[in-house]
Amino acid sequence: MQNNKEIALLPIDNRPVSYLLPKQIADFAGINLNLPDRKKLGDLQNGSDLSYIDEWVNGLTSNSCLILSLDNWIYGGLVQSRKHSSSFETLKKRVSDLIKINKITKYGFSSIMRIPDYNNTDEEKDYWKKYGEKIHKWSKLMHMVGRGIKEEYKTHDELIEDWYQSTKGIPVEILTNYKSHRDTNFSINMLWQDSLHEKSFNYLIFSSDDSSKYGLNVIESEYLRNEIKKHRFESIAKVISGTDEIPLVLLTKAQLDITKLKPSISVNFTSIDGANQIARYESNTIRSSVLNQLEVLNIEITDPEKSDISLIVHLSDSTQGDHIFNLQPENTEKSVNNIINILKKSEKSFIIADLAYANGADPKLINSLINSEINWENCYGFSAWNTCSNTVGSALAIGINRWIAEKNNVFNKTAFKKCLLTRFLDDFAYQAEIRSLNKGEKEINDMMKKHVQKFSTLLRLDNISTRCRLPWNRSFEIEIEFVNVI
Repeated sequence: MQNNKEIALLPIDNRPVSYLLPKQIADFAGINLNLPDRKKLGDLQNGSDLSYIDEWVNGLTSNSCLILSLDNWIYGGLVQSRKHSSSFETLKKRVSDLIKINKITKYGFSSIMRIPDYNNTDEEKDYWKKYGEKIHKWSKLMHMVGRGIKEEYKTHDELIEDWYQSTKGIPVEILTNYKSHRDTNFSINMLWQDSLHEKSFNYLIFSSDDSSKYGLNVIESEYLRNEIKKHRFESIAKVISGTDEIPLVLLTKAQLDITKLKPSISVNFTSIDGANQIARYESNTIRSSVLNQLEVLNIEITDPEKSDISLIVHLSDSTQGDHIFNLQPENTEKSVNNIINILKKSEKSFIIADLAYANGADPKLINSLINSEINWENCYGFSAWNTCSNTVGSALAIGINRWIAEKNNVFNKTAFKKCLLTRFLDDFAYQAEIRSLNKGEKEINDMMKKHVQKFSTLLRLDNISTRCRLPWNRSFEIEIEFVNVI
């Protein structure tokens, strides 16, 4: 049956994955989703219209359940959280304003500011163009020296000398500005956590965005975890890797809470060695990232024979490859063959999280799936984009919301196939096959036609045509619009 409870979502920004993917899920799952005007949300250059967002949130009724990006509420977006120049007092007032809104159930998520290892200012402050890599190295050495961690072939004293030299390589005023900015953002996160004493959120996530093994962001994550444990907030708060997938995870969590339905899931890591590898752009193992997502959803992990859905995690035996940097994982054929054999023998509903590579799907897996005789009606979800957590969270959101929709008799099969087709076109056709070629929109659209034909035939969708664009004028994300779906 259709649930009349409204879920309102304040996305991170106006990107397709932030705005359109939640809408696609809502469309096939019968979710009454309320989104703000996309034109009022932030992009790469400009922050969201905070006055509009205030009005939108305050206009929600008690029938609403609100999922909100706290980075958008506070700073005007994820990118703006890294670039803002607002005073702590100004930001603190916005925290207070949100806490006072207690007529609706709130699920919140806030990022722990990342420290990317490159010299580029697209999403960072201007000084990142020259000093980004140096700040990353300084942060890494700060962590290692403070914890007494040694690098291979170096003594602790040599590591301290490296840290000192890295400090000298960054102008004092830049390092001061950077440290002050981090301190401000971290203080805001501490205010969000403190607000749990007032039951401000039904659930609160701190996301470790684009992380690595060492750095100030890792220290901040550890501190927040310790505070959550100390104040016994484990049932309502968590620190996890990722960011972009978290609104999808919380949308799913809210739907589970509203409907009181919950599937059991079995987890099949196709490589034990691969599952124990540190995920690219994250600070913990692939296994930990997968289990953390399921823990947020409070999903029971059970045996394959007893589960409602099988989550298949495709891995190589090595560190993940990366399509962007042309890094190949160890041979994935064993994992691919294992998956095909499982799916051919079983009629169980399945979700595939393709983690052999970061930034796109494994071509060997996709080609084998296309040429196999598996029952595609049993495919409840697929994802393979960007980071491990991005992939797992979005795949679970698609699959679990389909399961809930079927139980409630509100499932829209055509809308679901449209969502699944988008993932194949984005995660494989674009991310794995086209993106590295650095093509413009016209060429991308021309190259996409054969993939649209191939995957729409696979999913039995007729009369499909698409229009693709690069909404932020960069290659990282693509927007796929279906011009005609019958």
